[in-house]
Amino acid sequence: MTDYHLVIDGATAEESWTYLDDDAALRDAPFIISLTRLKDEADALAEPSAPLGVILRADGLGKTDLGEDVRELAPFIDRLALIAIHFPAYRNGRGYSAARVLREEFNFNGQLRATGDVLYDQWAMMNRCGINAFELAADIDLATFQAALGELSGAYQPAADQNRGALWARGK
Repeated sequence: MTDYHLVIDGATAEESWTYLDDDAALRDAPFIISLTRLKDEADALAEPSAPLGVILRADGLGKTDLGEDVRELAPFIDRLALIAIHFPAYRNGRGYSAARVLREEFNFNGQLRATGDVLYDQWAMMNRCGINAFELAADIDLATFQAALGELSGAYQPAADQNRGALWARGK
């Protein structure tokens, strides 16, 4: 049982992934590990026995005060089925940039999940950056979440969500 709601591609879902501590044994079921562990055990994880996910921290809990660099995922991107981006606070926007890099530069097509301080007024913009899954606090109303995702129907510029933007739409 989780202490959050999981929403994937706009629909509620049951959690099928397990977050593993750095010293926990690997599993034969979908698991999410730290970037540090992914790099340290790269050879053992070359052909994982189950779907592999990683959590990217932009909160200073990684290697630097700025958090972990999304570009460190490049050598592993083809192995990953899920990348969770931890948003430590609403005022920390590094996760948005990381999501766009993953979708637009690395062409990551797996589940891109927002965790941490995921708030109502950010959901639509997170979605525009390519985030398609959200861990929402248990006290968040799911109907409110659904409405928030649809609030921004137009955009001025293209983004990772494939919405070409108003200027490009006008030319059609």
